[in-house]
Amino acid sequence: MTRRIVRLTATLGTAALFSLTGAVLAGAASAAPITSSAAASPASAYATHFVGWYPDKTSCKNGGEYYKRHGYSGYICQLDPTRGWALYVVD
Repeated sequence: MTRRIVRLTATLGTAALFSLTGAVLAGAASAAPITSSAAASPASAYATHFVGWYPDKTSCKNGGEYYKRHGYSGYICQLDPTRGWALYVVD
């Protein structure tokens, strides 16, 4: 009898886990896609502007520092594996 209860509990727990995983995946699949890369940036609450692509992080940071010296409040460097480092400046 005890084995039966343990087996039933394990089966119900597994079924609950699979249904929860399916609900999470279905919610993620139905979410609207992000159309703007600036909206995906960490400082999306601020006005960000795309500047350009850089081959390495150091070049991107140097470009960001240049824009900070010329009046922008900050910058964001994001890695895109196919294009390189994207520089966004923050107003």
